[in-house]
Amino acid sequence: MNDISYQRFYVGTKFFIHAPPFLGRRYKETGGYISKRLARIQPPFVDAEPWQHSIYYFWWEFLRRHEGYKDCCARGGAGRYKKLYADFGDVHAYETEDFWSWWTEKLDNGWKRGEFLFAEPAARQMAVQGKVLNTQPDDMLVVSIPLEVRTPQLVKKLRSLLDEHKVQVAAARNKSRALYPVAARVRLSTLHQTLAVWDIWNEDKHHKYKYEQAELAKIPVNRVVNGETVDGLKRAGLRYHDVEQEVRRRQNMAFRRYLTAAEDYIDNVGKGHFPLRNKL
Repeated sequence: MNDISYQRFYVGTKFFIHAPPFLGRRYKETGGYISKRLARIQPPFVDAEPWQHSIYYFWWEFLRRHEGYKDCCARGGAGRYKKLYADFGDVHAYETEDFWSWWTEKLDNGWKRGEFLFAEPAARQMAVQGKVLNTQPDDMLVVSIPLEVRTPQLVKKLRSLLDEHKVQVAAARNKSRALYPVAARVRLSTLHQTLAVWDIWNEDKHHKYKYEQAELAKIPVNRVVNGETVDGLKRAGLRYHDVEQEVRRRQNMAFRRYLTAAEDYIDNVGKGHFPLRNKL
């Protein structure tokens, strides 16, 4: 494990800035998800399992595509990625359907792996400050509380202070202090599409054109060219080669974009960052 204090989770409820994986328990009466966060998430793909409605699931999947980390797992955690292995463990010891087992695996420190890696540290508690230092961070306000004021008035004033500093408050609450913070906001459906492109490319790169692989990956592209479509021209018995070539060009470009993104994500996930693109 990385050398950090295990006191991270000893106080308060475990909290994730991004929705963690859920088993997907439902109300018997309505069939709706009990978790309000899960109910608000757009499924990344058709028939996705509840625990796949999370960026942390895709973090795990992209790490499984990293060849260097795969070699590290095969060697029992030895080599270049041994520090990352100490935290994430052997992700190849599980099949996709066993992701939940990896996420909930108990570690030597008594915590579940997913919580250790991605949960926020315990919230700092209100305390009396001896003095204000020049090194006071931007995400903390030092408030002087007159003890003779009654509690309802104190609460009202504190809420007013937070409203006055709402920009600072919002910035602090959106800044992750997890051991492995999510690097960027990317739609789960986009991550799923990117993963599909990577898998199809590695399976068929020597046997199919990119536009054919784009079809297999079901990448959506605009198929209307100057108001015409291939199917429409075929039905009318007209030439459609130029329109078809333009659609294939668009498919090739879209496939290359997703493939480049997949390469970036896999490269950076091996460095402990996800989902992160490389700068051009």
